Amino acid sequence: MMKNNRMIPLLCTLFFLGSAFLPLVQGASFSFVLDFSATTKEQRISEESVVLPSSFSWRDINGVDFTTPIRNQTPYPSCESFALTAAVETMVQYKVGFPFNCDLSEAHLFFFSGGNIIWGSYPENDTKFLKDYGIPDEACWPYPKDKYQYPLNTTAPDWQNRTVKITNWSYIPADPVAIKTALLTNGPVPSYFLVYDDFVYFKKGIYQHRWGNTRGAHYMAIVGYNDDPGYWIVKNSWGTKFQEDGWVNIKYGECGIGTINFYLTGVYGKFPIVYVDDDNTAGPWNGTKEYPYLTIHDALNNVYDGYTIYVMNGTYMEHVIIDKRITLMGENKNITIIDGEGIDDVVTLSVPDVKISGFTVQNSGTQSLNAGIKTLSLNSNATIENNILIHNAIGLFLNYGYAPSWNIVRNNTILNNVKGIYTHWANNGEITGNTIIQNEENGLEMECSKYSVIKGNIIRDNGGYGIYLRGESDQNTITGGNSIQDNAVGVKISESDGNKISRNNFIGNLQHATFYNSFLTNWKRNYWDDRMVLFPEIIYGSIGKREFSWMNVDWYPLWKP
Repeated sequence: MMKNNRMIPLLCTLFFLGSAFLPLVQGASFSFVLDFSATTKEQRISEESVVLPSSFSWRDINGVDFTTPIRNQTPYPSCESFALTAAVETMVQYKVGFPFNCDLSEAHLFFFSGGNIIWGSYPENDTKFLKDYGIPDEACWPYPKDKYQYPLNTTAPDWQNRTVKITNWSYIPADPVAIKTALLTNGPVPSYFLVYDDFVYFKKGIYQHRWGNTRGAHYMAIVGYNDDPGYWIVKNSWGTKFQEDGWVNIKYGECGIGTINFYLTGVYGKFPIVYVDDDNTAGPWNGTKEYPYLTIHDALNNVYDGYTIYVMNGTYMEHVIIDKRITLMGENKNITIIDGEGIDDVVTLSVPDVKISGFTVQNSGTQSLNAGIKTLSLNSNATIENNILIHNAIGLFLNYGYAPSWNIVRNNTILNNVKGIYTHWANNGEITGNTIIQNEENGLEMECSKYSVIKGNIIRDNGGYGIYLRGESDQNTITGGNSIQDNAVGVKISESDGNKISRNNFIGNLQHATFYNSFLTNWKRNYWDDRMVLFPEIIYGSIGKREFSWMNVDWYPLWKP
């Protein structure tokens, strides 16, 4: 995390003296001489020749974010390893040509380069290790959650065959122009920063030190800048609860930011991504872009947790069982097709933390619980986004995702299935921005599924219910402009309590909404196209075994959709 203040004079002295011999740190197997002449002639030339824009960020390169998600270095003082790894991950993704959730092992870099759980390590040790040995993928040594869970033999025995290396490293002068040039021409810049009390509590805006005592030295990755009004865009490593979801803007020169900076060059080695192409019928097949695997099944047999499988355009007649925590990414959702040929489930997720995007998934079996995509893992944490699910018994079946499962279903088109989405014991989901249309029965059916958010979806032309909550599907929130249109019934709530239905558009349904034995439902500020002017909207339903007529009320419906 942060370093003890007694290290700051040592770091600064080493930096300004120019050449010093670093002592070995605990667990390190090497030492080296700092070489400040490593600011190369080529780097100086690039500084003179590059025209600097007024702003730049690796989070937005022509609309593409090449950075990786915010990590959390707790419980170790391993900020240098996290800052350097953040830079390498972005450089890898940029070299590949697209972001693919590159995830490298900070724990391996920290401990193998001599990291100490009491005071941390030297960034120079990490950079030398990156050059000489490299950093493997996260699955090689997942970052520990407990402070004393760190015996040095916990890394995978084949780690040396799984590493990403850099060709060289150097310092960048404490000069904003040099740092900006490095950002534009190379990648993120790991940089020193002195933490004060107020930084820990800072949330939004541009950070300037105002109050409090020093807490210690820290390293973060500068990923961009903005000259108006003048700040660095910085990736921290304290998780998403600090600053702005883990990102922070820091005024130029504030608290030493930009005084000690590292320039990493030339990432190469075993990137955690493999390729699949059904056109490569002749082989060879090693998963590289030049020689991709022929099938998704072959790729799954040759990857580790945390890898990405990138599937080229084509039609793959497979039943894919994903038993590793990977990202499955299609080249183009319209023409990258996984076809189940009318048999069983097409794609099955048997482990948590799987991400699927960029596919058409079609033609499952016809039995009632066959699905295009099905989850079969407790606490599944699946992310299903930007897919087309078509001609299946169930487009997407989220099954057994107990709290805190947090399945994310986002920006998919789910059409012409018997059921669009069916969730069973799948809590805490986020179902947002999907188009769920023309399914034979229900668009979205939730059974025994709680605490989910259904937001911003188009749910239209479904033969049964647009949204159907049943069997103790309690405390869900249906909000944010869902367009519930031209279904047989817009929303039905059955034996499910405490749900909130607000700010949705009910248009053209044969019946907009109804309920059975469901209590404490909050209908609020929805648009109803059959509303009588100046009157609230009455939602008719029934309660009790004999189904006595009852009603709910949306007291303040919207005038316009």
